[in-house]
Amino acid sequence: MASTASAMLRRAVQRSVAPSLSLGKPTALPVSIRSATTKAASPETPLMHYTSTQQATSSINHRIFYVNVVAMVLVYDIGSSMLDI
Repeated sequence: MASTASAMLRRAVQRSVAPSLSLGKPTALPVSIRSATTKAASPETPLMHYTSTQQATSSINHRIFYVNVVAMVLVYDIGSSMLDI
């Protein structure tokens, strides 16, 4: 039984590999797709050399402000419920 299963698996692999080994002309991908998949990541700015713009800094500070407001409301609410004020 095991030898039959291994023989069937071997034949299936040979059939699936055989068409991919044909030496036909490779199909050319459109430039937009090919450049996105083969482009190296080296032009990206490393984080150790990153300097944010004023707009990015303002956006981050704006988001952090709301996180701080929510945290302070939670601290006040939990503290009030624990102390019964």
